[in-house]
Amino acid sequence: MAGNNFFMARAAMLNWMKNKAGDKSKESAIAPETFYALPQDEQVERLVKLGRAALGEWGFEDAAVTLIKYRENAVFKVEPKQGGRFAMRVHRANYHSDAELASELVLMDALRQGGIATPEPIATEEGHQFVTLQHPEVPEPRQIDILGWVDGAPIGAIESQSGEADGNLRENHVLAGRLAAQIHNFTERWTPPAGFTRRHWDEEGLFGDDGHFGCFWKYDLLSDDQRRLLLAAREKLRDELSAYGKSADRYGLTQGDFLPENLLKDGNTLRIIDFDDCGFGWHLMDLATSLFFLAGEPGFDTALDGLLEGYRSERSLPDDHLALLPGLILARGFSYMAWAQSRAETEAAKELGPALVEGVCALASEYLADAGAPAEATTPTTETRPASSIKAARPLEGKVALITGARSARGMGFAAALKLAEAGADIIMTARTSGQIDDRLAVTGDERFKAFEDLVPQVLAQNVRCMALPMDVAKPEQVRAVVATAVETFGGVDILFNNAGTAFANAFTETTPEDFQDAFNVNVLGLIEVSQAVIPSMIERGGGNIINNASIYGLGAAPFVSAYVMTKHAIVGLTKTMALELGEAGIRVNAVCPGMVLTEMGDKEYEMIAGLEGCSFEEARDALAQQNALKRGAQPEEVASVVTFLATDAASFMTGVALPVSAGQPAGL
Repeated sequence: MAGNNFFMARAAMLNWMKNKAGDKSKESAIAPETFYALPQDEQVERLVKLGRAALGEWGFEDAAVTLIKYRENAVFKVEPKQGGRFAMRVHRANYHSDAELASELVLMDALRQGGIATPEPIATEEGHQFVTLQHPEVPEPRQIDILGWVDGAPIGAIESQSGEADGNLRENHVLAGRLAAQIHNFTERWTPPAGFTRRHWDEEGLFGDDGHFGCFWKYDLLSDDQRRLLLAAREKLRDELSAYGKSADRYGLTQGDFLPENLLKDGNTLRIIDFDDCGFGWHLMDLATSLFFLAGEPGFDTALDGLLEGYRSERSLPDDHLALLPGLILARGFSYMAWAQSRAETEAAKELGPALVEGVCALASEYLADAGAPAEATTPTTETRPASSIKAARPLEGKVALITGARSARGMGFAAALKLAEAGADIIMTARTSGQIDDRLAVTGDERFKAFEDLVPQVLAQNVRCMALPMDVAKPEQVRAVVATAVETFGGVDILFNNAGTAFANAFTETTPEDFQDAFNVNVLGLIEVSQAVIPSMIERGGGNIINNASIYGLGAAPFVSAYVMTKHAIVGLTKTMALELGEAGIRVNAVCPGMVLTEMGDKEYEMIAGLEGCSFEEARDALAQQNALKRGAQPEEVASVVTFLATDAASFMTGVALPVSAGQPAGL
């Protein structure tokens, strides 16, 4: 009978957690397929109604609204009765998350304040950067923002790009090259704020199996021969880009849509608009984008000469880097074709599609010929890359990992962030701060936290998204804010590494109740707080993995660290109990129990031993190393590899395990 009561209680608990996760779906007033089947002018009329419903947030209720462009987003000129001109963007549905859009606006404003002519983001009367609204005549909620008006005329337009080398072509591209270099110089120096997130436009983002715009080879306008040609060129280009690499002198934060129509000339000033596709990519891609629609036209060489002159007047561009330009022009063509394939219902895609197919196939033939490969080379047309592909090496692709206690570059938390990112997971690193935290989770007054934020680019280099946020696990309000940000930005959490902890040394008889309570608050109650906060998200996403850092002393004991040993034993017990309760929800819970690890916290232990024994720091460290079979301390990465293993399907039948990572170091009595 008791057993039946236990299983009934567990079922009730799981049902409660599923209800708590909630169903956030919402039916649209009009089906997307119905909306996108409408003529473009009727779509625009409906988007104007949506935009007008938002204008009151800026106090522009009675403004005149005129369409400027309708392609990815609908862009309107807004002229309020009280005067002034603005640009309103009604964004394509489900293209960018709120965090990605906010990051775009932050970058634009930073560039503007840094002296680069970009539009000014205009906040609502309540101080919001944008609003999200739904209208009965538009199928999905849309993000809407307003930018300051930028004077000037575009130096070109993709639908009517002239290749004629008129008197202004070179001059315009000298200005464009100079502007591109100024942007790259700025972003190379700029430190993005916490929470900044933009896509990577690398080989996977541009033309990978899960490219941001889609899969160009699925385009129904392609013949079988054209598809084979393009796939052969893709594989050659993938190898070339991999060899070129992503060091800071060639890869970083770029404008992402450096088209002539986004470059507005006013006198001798060139201004840049439309950062919708800004993100991390090769610097050369901005130049390739500027040149793409001139490829094969009479003015191409003139424009290229101008771009290089302008760019090199502000920033170094070695000839060996420039050798990659033809490949990146082709990569841009792949991305545009994927864009047309995935948006085939739009007027822009219908108009540009046939010309894109013809032009990109010509570029691919020339690229393969220059590379010494026959243009008729073929590759398998399968849409799945072979077992050696990046997906096979990235078993956590599409997962989101939250890591506590990741402040130190020498710590297990940051090492786990890098290892999980290498496996493909997006990363949220958290660390405690002594500074002030505002409602945007920004920190002031703590230089150590600034150093923590500076770790983010190392994770971003793994081609994943990453954010570093302040969080004291012993403060529930901070935990809730971080988890809410994770859900809003990345859609939820799949992996939790409970790594945050505190330790101190003292004799048991001199350790006060307050000392025990402080250790318990961080090491145990903090772990509980974070775990309970992410579990609903894991359930909503179909399961997850929780990995707790329990220490080898969670399996035994050591003198002078009674509070630490107490909490680590509690973590082992919690791990086993959580595993039993959460298994039916698809959540596995395990613990790693590291022994001697060469971290900053480990250094404190060696200093303590040196003080007690009257020896040097090095002697204390070496003596401790003699306790394990390998006679050395572990690198943080060695523990992180075990954490990553437990997070993958390779450990799919492991739960409730407290796994020693100690080279046989004894756990004490």
